[in-house]
Parts: sequence; C-alpha cells; structure tokens
Amino acid sequence: MFPRTDTFIDQRRFPVGNRTRLIILYLLIPLLLALPLLPASEALAQQAVRSIDHDTLRTGDLFSYHLRLDDVEDFDEVIYPDSSGFGEEFIIRNKRVEPVPGGDSIIYSLQFFGVDTDRVPELYAGLREGDDTLFVVIPAVSFVYESRVDDEASELRPIKPIFPFFRSRWLLIFSLLALAVIAALLVYYFRERLFGRKSAPASVTKAAPAEPFQNPLDRLRNEIDRVGDTYPNPSAHPKSYYTELGDAFRTYFEETHDFPAMESTTREVIRTLEKKSSDEKVVQLISDILKEADLVKFARFRPNESQCNDVIRKAEHLAGRIAIIDRQRIEALRKEHELKQQRQHEVETRYDLG
Repeated sequence: MFPRTDTFIDQRRFPVGNRTRLIILYLLIPLLLALPLLPASEALAQQAVRSIDHDTLRTGDLFSYHLRLDDVEDFDEVIYPDSSGFGEEFIIRNKRVEPVPGGDSIIYSLQFFGVDTDRVPELYAGLREGDDTLFVVIPAVSFVYESRVDDEASELRPIKPIFPFFRSRWLLIFSLLALAVIAALLVYYFRERLFGRKSAPASVTKAAPAEPFQNPLDRLRNEIDRVGDTYPNPSAHPKSYYTELGDAFRTYFEETHDFPAMESTTREVIRTLEKKSSDEKVVQLISDILKEADLVKFARFRPNESQCNDVIRKAEHLAGRIAIIDRQRIEALRKEHELKQQRQHEVETRYDLG
C-alpha cells in the first residue's frame, strides 16, 4: 500500500499552519530570484545610436554628428548634450531635432578644433519624468585625426649644442646694478648742489590740463571698424584680418580685466575669462573668434568670404554685449583715472608753490 499523500510532510514537525507558510515560501522563491532580472527603470531600456559622417577629421573641419534615442515618448522632457558635453575641441554650429517612429533623432553640425584628439567623447542624455531625471550613456565615436601640416615641415629640427656660460658674469651684473643704485642715491641726495634749487615762479604756473579718460570699449569699437574698412575683401588677406581682430579683443581684456592677454594663449585667455566673467555668451563668442584666428595663423586654414563676414558680425555682437556686461567695470576704471589725475594735479601744484 502506498502511504497517504499528506504523510509526505511530517505533521509532527510541520503542523497545518506551518505547512501553509512553507508552501507560500516555495512559491515566493522563484519570484525573488527573478527580481534582479527585471529592468530597474525605463532608462535601462533606452537605446542610443550615434554616428558621424566623416572617418577622418582635420583641424577646422565641419562634420555631422547623428544621435538617435528610442522609447522617449513616455518621458516629460529629453535633455540633449550641449557644448559643455562635447568639450573645447568641438564647437556646435547648428543642431536640429527630428521626430522618428519610436524616438527622437538629433543632428549636430560640429566644427573640430582639436590637434591631438581622435574621438568624439562619451556623452549623456537626460530623460526627465516629473522630479526624477534618468541618464542614458552615449558611447564615444572614434575617427582618424589628420594633421594639416606637411610631414616634412613637422619633422623635428636637430637640437643645437648648449654652450656653457661662465658664472662670473652674474657677479659682474650684480656689481653694475649695485653701482647704478649707489649713483642714483648720490644724485638724489645732492641734486640741489649739482643742479641748483629751482626758483619759485612769480606767479603760480597754470596746471597742465587733465588727460581725458580713454574708454577701452570705444577703442575696441573703433578698432573693429578700422579692420572692416582696411580689409574690404578679407578673404584675400585672412591672416592679417583675423590677427588684428583678435588682438583688438586681447588688448581690451588686458586693459579692463588686468591680465596679460596679449602674451597668453587662446586657452589661457578663455580660462581666465571663465573665472572673471559671469556671462557665458561672452566667453563663447571670444572663444570662437580667437580659435578661428589660431586656425588661420597656425593651421593654414583659409576662410571664405562668408566666414570672414561672419566673424566680423560676431565681433560687433560681442562688443555690444561687453558694453552691457562691463559697464560697472569701465565706470570703475574711469573713477580710478580721475582720482589719479587729481592726485597728480595736487603734486604739481605743491611743487609749483615751492
């Protein structure tokens, strides 16, 4: 005889209530094991497809970057990558979003300004639903970087031999400086005996007129107009055209922001302005102008007439934005100049009175 079915579970060890709990536990175990296999959120199911239309890029080249995001219709907003995501080597010239079945397709028109980069960096797209934002990772895209400089020109020149210098020359230099300082002090203390005391004038000499304040913004605008008038056909002389236009802005920032912009590289100028200026548009415009000037000067980039006209329009737009942003800074420079002129006038007046 076969044993009764209910005897398979020892009733002495598992009473009726405990047997019910054991059966429920057996049913829950497969569900618990399957939970890690379920998607944690809809963002994990997102697919990001990206591509570029060039296999090889040179500094200054324009190319298209295609990005497609699937399954985004259930989200409130899609946050696409911006210029901060692409980095300094890629400038966004244009972008447009095209809806496609099951998702969105965005096409970026980018200009490449790198010299040692061989990939478009990894990007992130945000999917916002209510107060929550999920992120989709967009893998990097590789390409072949091709230099604009000929191979023969890029070869390293032989290193010249280092000629030794005698250390005794430093002793001679310090000795000459010490003699010069001593001579200057002697002339200062015995100037009355050497040159005689200046007689006081019969009447107070009229002080020289104060030097008027030279507004750096006015000089910048005049320089932009001069460059435009000097080069009616800028594409015929692109190097002089871009160099003088870039130097006009470097001179302005050196005078108003107090840093050596004329001796700094383009990257150093941009980084300094990012710290000193709170306006991102100003930084972006000056970055475009100086980088294009570097391409023309160092990478043999020859812009066409349309690109030359575009950069002069950028310069005029940047000057207008600077007039708003730096209004208080220029006013402070004006007050500082007037105070300096006043102090100089007081010194000259005391000297004339003896």
